[in-house]
Order: sequence, then structure tokens, then C-alpha cells
Amino acid sequence: MAIIDVVKWDGQGYGKQADDALLAWKFPSTELSTWTQLIVNESQEAVLFRAGSMDGPFGPGRHVLKTENLPVIGALLKLPFGRSPFTAEVWYTNRAIPLDVLWGTPEAIRLKDPVYNIIIPVVAHGQYAVQIEHSRKFIVKLVGTMREFDREKMRSYLRGMILTVAKTTIAREIVKRNISILEIATQLIELSDAIQADLLPRLDEFGLKLVNFFVTSIDVKEDDQSIETLRKALAKRAEMGIVGFTYQQERSLNALEGAAGFTAADNGIQANPNSMTGLGVGLGVAVPLGQAVGQQFSSLVAPTLQGGRQLGTQGAPPAGMENCTKCDAPRANPTAKFCLSCGAPFAVDAPPPCHKCGSPLVPGAKFCADCGAPASEPCRNCGKELGPSAKFCTDCGTPRASEASRSS
Repeated sequence: MAIIDVVKWDGQGYGKQADDALLAWKFPSTELSTWTQLIVNESQEAVLFRAGSMDGPFGPGRHVLKTENLPVIGALLKLPFGRSPFTAEVWYTNRAIPLDVLWGTPEAIRLKDPVYNIIIPVVAHGQYAVQIEHSRKFIVKLVGTMREFDREKMRSYLRGMILTVAKTTIAREIVKRNISILEIATQLIELSDAIQADLLPRLDEFGLKLVNFFVTSIDVKEDDQSIETLRKALAKRAEMGIVGFTYQQERSLNALEGAAGFTAADNGIQANPNSMTGLGVGLGVAVPLGQAVGQQFSSLVAPTLQGGRQLGTQGAPPAGMENCTKCDAPRANPTAKFCLSCGAPFAVDAPPPCHKCGSPLVPGAKFCADCGAPASEPCRNCGKELGPSAKFCTDCGTPRASEASRSS
């Protein structure tokens, strides 16, 4: 086979027209010499392989394969000066930036929404741009023994890694930022930067530089049952927000409507539980019932202590149960003369005198201890019960019998 004098790549692949989709291409002949010219165009690099040894990369320009340009292969073959043939593979790499490498999830990612706590299926799409930064590493780890390596092969090789990192990062950022999946479209730039940061070290292992990475869309599966349920719930919440209703109020109204239906049936009334008539009946029953319960509750709670004071039905202490004026401790009983907490005396009203003999009456006694006269007696005119100290009837003004006898 003839020795090749010029080695170059014009961008064409095997059986293809010039196509910038090719990322790596191997020169078809391996018969070279120390005077072969290696031509490398702009945005290209070239490397030489022989028996596992590598020379290069060679940047843009014209290179003559002399021994000083082939330190590894020259030392391996001990090439002398002059035209010396040898066998080697020449690989070209295209370092132009492909801007339209698209990616997308072939199936939905099922993620838990941190706001609504339901599982939502999500699909994501975008594009990324990579550049071959280390030709030797790229050819060894990705290209291998293939004759050419195009953008489609690279997409196929990187698809698994891109999707794994993208899914993991999207799920992590959703939880970290505590945002609903329905609102994730507002975070596309932040998500793109996070995924790019996670991919950079992984792609560097293959000699690739990730120029940029974009998440262009994150959508939900519209036909999924969970999405339909969530949309109905959000529409219901928006409706209640517009009319100024809450969920608890709506449930209470539904309960009243149900009670209205049962009440109407109990009373022999044909009422539709969903009608406003039924609602009126329910309210008519519910309001008195609520009032009765409220009144009973008030009667039970009214006498409780509040701030150390025992209250009556009107919020005031009962007669004879005033608190101590010195330490504000409650009085033990109406007849207690001293405070149990500080010993201060309570003000004690003098007992009323007997209307007959004038002796002090014992509190609660029905008759005088000295003369035996009744503590109270009926009015001799209208029959109203007169108190121990009353001299005249409060209804008719008639003087007490004792007072009348005294004046006569």
C-alpha cells in the first residue's frame, strides 16, 4: 500500500457529505512516513495512535510528521532521519460547539409535591452544549475502535447519565426549595444551573466540557388522575376564596342542609335537602338548639372562679362572699369574720333587731331568741311577707302590727 503524503479531514464522514454532527473521525489509511504532512483545520485537533502509544494532540495548522513531532512513536520505532515509513492511526476531533443536543425524559418522573403531598408525574425537556476539551481522553474513553463518532452516538452514550442526574437534581431542588411542582416553571434557570453543576465533573471524565445546560420545560401529565384531582381541589379553593368562604364553613353548611332534610322528614314535610327551603328549616331547628345549649353551658360555667373570684350569674360575687380587702383572697363562707389567708377581719353587718323586743336576731333564725316573736310576719293589709327590720309594707305602705300598737 502506498505511503500517504497528506493527511487531512474536510468534515466528511464515511459515505456522508460534510456534516458538523461528526465529533470524531479516523483517517482511513494507516501507512504514514516521517515526511507525511498532517493538516488540521480550525476547530479541529488530531492525535496519532500506534500499539497503544499516542502522540498529540496537534492543533490547527500544517504539521510534518518528523521525529521531533513524534516523541512517543519515534522513540518506540527508533525512526532515523529521512523518509521512514511506519503504521499509525490518525484521529481527528471536531471541537466546534454543538448547540442543539436535545434531551428529554422518555417517561414521566413521579415526584412527591412538597406543598400538596401527592405524587405527580412530571416530564422534562431541554438542550445542552458540549465541547471536546481533551481529545486524547475523549477518543480513549468514548470513541474506542469505532471509525467515527457523531452527535447521535454521543447523545446515546450520555442519555443515561444526563437523565439520572437531571431527575435526581430536579427532585432534590423541589424539596430543598419547598415549591409546588405546579409552580416549578418559575425556577427553570435555577434548576438548569444546579444540573449543570452536577454534570460538570462527570463529563470531564470523558474529556468533554459542558458549555451550557438548559431545562426548557417541566410539565405534568395532564391525563393523570392525580393531576385531575388536584386541579379540581384548587378550583374549589379558588371558588371559596372568591365568595369569602372557608372549607370549614362549607362543611358546616352541608351539615345544616343535611339536618334540614332529616328535620323536614321528621315533621312530615317534603323538602329537598339541597334547597334553600330545607336550609331554612334546618336553621330554624339549629338556632334554638344552639341557644339552649349555650344557655345551659353558661349556667354551668357562670359560678366558676375567675382570677380568684367566685362569680355569680351577673359577674359579681354573691352576697356575703366579697373578697378580702387586704389580700384579695376569697371569703370562706358568708359568716366568716376573719380572712383565712392574712387574718384581716371582714366587715360584718349588724343583725336586724327583733320587731317586738329589739334584741338582735340570729342570722337565719325564724323566731327571736329572747321573746319568741316571729322574725317575719305577713302584712295585715295585703299579706306580703315583711322582713325582720321592715316597719312598713313595701307594697301597700301599711305599718307593721307592732309599729301600729306602739304608736297607739
